[in-house]
Amino acid sequence: MSPRPPGPEGPADCVDAWLEEAGQDRTGHAYGAARSAVFDAVRRDADGPQARRLASLASDARGDVRLWVLRLLTDLATGTEDRTAAARTALPLLDDPDPSVRRAAAWLLAEADRVRAEELLTAPAEGTGALDPVARLALAEALLVRGRDGLAERLRTDADPAVRLRATPAPESDAVLADLDAAGTRLGGPGSRVSWRIGTVWGMALRSTDESTCYEHVARLALRPTEAARQAAVDLAAEAMRHWRAAPAALVPHLRPLLADPWAGPAAARVLGASLESARLSREELAEPGPDRAEAATLGLARIGDLRALPELCRMVRAGECGWEAAEAARGLAGVPGADLAPLVAAAVAALDLPGPHDAQRALAVLGVCGAAAAPAVPVLVRMLAELTAGQPEAGARGRRAGRLTGGLISALGAIGPAAAPALPLLDALPGNGPGARSGHTPMTLIRISGDRRRAEAALGRLGDGPRDVALSARLLEWLAENGGLEPHHVARLRENAADGDRAHPRLLATLWLHAGVEPTGASLDAFVDHVVRDGFGPYVCRILTALGPAAAPALPALRAAAAQSVRIPMYLGDRDQDMREDERLAAALRDTLVRSARTSS
Repeated sequence: MSPRPPGPEGPADCVDAWLEEAGQDRTGHAYGAARSAVFDAVRRDADGPQARRLASLASDARGDVRLWVLRLLTDLATGTEDRTAAARTALPLLDDPDPSVRRAAAWLLAEADRVRAEELLTAPAEGTGALDPVARLALAEALLVRGRDGLAERLRTDADPAVRLRATPAPESDAVLADLDAAGTRLGGPGSRVSWRIGTVWGMALRSTDESTCYEHVARLALRPTEAARQAAVDLAAEAMRHWRAAPAALVPHLRPLLADPWAGPAAARVLGASLESARLSREELAEPGPDRAEAATLGLARIGDLRALPELCRMVRAGECGWEAAEAARGLAGVPGADLAPLVAAAVAALDLPGPHDAQRALAVLGVCGAAAAPAVPVLVRMLAELTAGQPEAGARGRRAGRLTGGLISALGAIGPAAAPALPLLDALPGNGPGARSGHTPMTLIRISGDRRRAEAALGRLGDGPRDVALSARLLEWLAENGGLEPHHVARLRENAADGDRAHPRLLATLWLHAGVEPTGASLDAFVDHVVRDGFGPYVCRILTALGPAAAPALPALRAAAAQSVRIPMYLGDRDQDMREDERLAAALRDTLVRSARTSS
């Protein structure tokens, strides 16, 4: 059943529409139009029908719905001037029979009324009106996330060892380790807005210290015989790997033994598999069967191109079990020369029929990564595209999903290339403002499938000078240069668009240098090198600089500085583990470019 979008006459159904979407979202967040409509309605009238409906659901609905609603109310309270109603909703739920609801209510209260939350937290822990330990610890966790007013220092002498532990910045004393052993497993429980265990808290706090100190803490914690200590070692190692480039090599020896640990083993597999370097260093251990670690090990091995992961990855893709990570894992296997991707393509085609709201899009992403090897999927993709583009476009959530699916189909067909020729009539019939048009997927797909320069010329002629058009023209000119060469008018356009070297798109500069005979100089080369740490262009920049040979020599000091960084370069992809892997790929590209440049100059 499709979620009903809120109607134009008012947000009467927006709460129900959001609940329906949340029920289809594994996280329960359901970020989308219905959630936005709920925000708009409640912020317009904090005591209106939608706000009252949410308050009633927080108290009376089934458990999972109550948690969704309390998280939503906490997000709503952020940035809202009048939070009285939110605090009023939270207070009675601190005594709810469900501990997850008590935690969620504590986070809501901390966001809605910090003063009242601190009063309850610092009141006597026993006697009439005292909070139970679950709600009280959740209040401490929620308030300490903001880290203001010296609260942490006051809580380090609290009667509850879990509260004391959460207030400590590092495992630097026997007393802290004793609290960890006694109460460490109580932190970050279900219902918390931020489910940080203590190792994660320490890891974030230790980023401002010397990295060797952090590594020493991991080593010591990994040897302690308690569940809380070993879990803290794994979580602390995860934070270190996300922050320092040397962390995987330093910490893998301490995490490998924990793979066999009944408490920390699954988490250790996730951490070792999350980093490309740590996965390579522990590939044999990850390849061994182990309880509750098959998914993490499979994804980690696949990302580094270990073909032992292929059978299990196929099963996971077919069942829709690994989300968007499947495409990155498939990319690792697709990069292995001679790899047989037919089973993976078949699994992705089967996953196109899964019922989840994102399952088909994820399967399409896998097919796109497989490239020409996904040619057997073309009949299915063409049929899907024909069904999606037949008749009038639908409105609301169903129409938005169809648009996203169409965009995914267009991208996958373009990645397949000439074997997707049966899709050309349907692609030609797509409207100029349809899915994939603004991002340039449709024209590039048509060109990659047909190999027709006339299509590229026509697409180029329709473009203006806005940022999206310039980005697409850069891709078109690069394709033309690599598929038959540039004509004089192409070179003139390149020169015009790249005239302001400081702002020129990196693909324009690269095409100008590699295919139009222009020497890279001064400001334009500096601007190009700046993209090594921007917008995901790092590996591309390295590849172009390698191709330029001695002409790229002025850029090498900047590359050496970027390669020598001890701290990872932020990528802002929305997932910290993916950020880490992209930095690893960038660091590898930088090292490779510097090695090749040294060989060229010697």
